[in-house]
Amino acid sequence: MKNVVHAQGVCKTYKMGKHDVAALKNVDLTITEGEFMALAGTSGSGKTTFLNLLGCLDRPSRGEIFIDGIAINPLTNAKLSKLRAKKIGYVFQNFNLIPTLTALENVEYPLHLLADSPKNRTQMAKAALEHVGLGSLTHHRPSQLSGGQQQRVAIARAIVKKPALVLADEPTASLDRKTATEILNLMKDLNQEHGITFVLSSHDSLVLSVAPRVFTLIDGQVASDARKETSLAEELKHVA
Repeated sequence: MKNVVHAQGVCKTYKMGKHDVAALKNVDLTITEGEFMALAGTSGSGKTTFLNLLGCLDRPSRGEIFIDGIAINPLTNAKLSKLRAKKIGYVFQNFNLIPTLTALENVEYPLHLLADSPKNRTQMAKAALEHVGLGSLTHHRPSQLSGGQQQRVAIARAIVKKPALVLADEPTASLDRKTATEILNLMKDLNQEHGITFVLSSHDSLVLSVAPRVFTLIDGQVASDARKETSLAEELKHVA
């Protein structure tokens, strides 16, 4: 099984006036293809900083990060943007859908960055919406969709380009418990049926309870990397 993410000795330091503040300190992490894992940590733990590095939105101050075998540190900004567009899908807490576009157009949007043909873009977007159970709502705008449906569109948008890695930032925070459980079930199904690699950044106990692997940061350092064999279906029985 190939590595989708390999981070070694990752440090991130920010300038705060005259002082350096270390947000991450020597973090190591390897994620193999097809994993479903949670990145956990309280506010100030370095979780968001690390997620931004994995998403190629920033670069480490020290250490190395490889995404699908490609080292990000030596890349120019243009090449880093291209890597991000091709290899990484995002699911946001507040969905981040474009309100004037339909569900189909929102899902199709990332494909414009890959210079695909209009016909292929539409076919791929329709297929992604089918995967998340919204094939009949392609022409609905975000305002016509429930919160759970909007998050499904956001997931379809994240997977449409068949990325190496999908990063979900607090994907259940804007949802009620029933809908959150449905969304987690959906992501797990996509993980198991299509081999999509998911990293869910969250402090939600529901997310942490169903993720087979939980990688926890405290004060910018690795506190634990816990794995379990319990299935998602078994875990969800306790929270449904």
